[in-house]
Amino acid sequence: MEQVLVVPTDLLAPYLSAEADLITEAIPDILDLVQRHHQFVDRDYAEYAAEYKQIIPYAVLMQDGKYFLTQRLRKQTEKRLHGMYSIGLGGHINPEEEALDDVIAGGLRRELREEVGLQAFSMPPCAGVIHDRAAEVSNYHLGLVYPIQVSGPIQVREVSKMTGAWADAGELTRHLPEMETWSQIVWAHRALWDPAQK
Repeated sequence: MEQVLVVPTDLLAPYLSAEADLITEAIPDILDLVQRHHQFVDRDYAEYAAEYKQIIPYAVLMQDGKYFLTQRLRKQTEKRLHGMYSIGLGGHINPEEEALDDVIAGGLRRELREEVGLQAFSMPPCAGVIHDRAAEVSNYHLGLVYPIQVSGPIQVREVSKMTGAWADAGELTRHLPEMETWSQIVWAHRALWDPAQK
């Protein structure tokens, strides 16, 4: 049974605005809570447990003015996201990351190695915390957004689970209605970290 990192919802509640879908204030405090108060519970339970928020590092990969756009296929674990496009990569943090100095960075690095073969990158500051209540799958998760500039080639490794390619702003805008809500939120707030959008 897979276990995933969670933080008690009541500890996070003071930082979760009822209006904001991307929280940009008190990010250091939220990250500190994750580091100090996380625990691991069975994923099957966590997916529908209101007393916890699953913490998901969510990397937005950029190169030469383009974003890495993926589409989730039917073999993805999360059935509620099948067929949807995404500009974020990442996933749950597992107990194997607990021994590392930074459990968040450890989880993100593992996911990017597994998903697109990205071996080395500088861990950027967290640009925002996704707090999306519009979709059922999001009610039990918080996304930590990490915009990462990629210098070398990458490609989807789990080809049975998703497709992926670099896409410019026009292409992303065309796919916006088909994107998961987290990617819609990230795209709406891209001016926060993408100088080309300011």
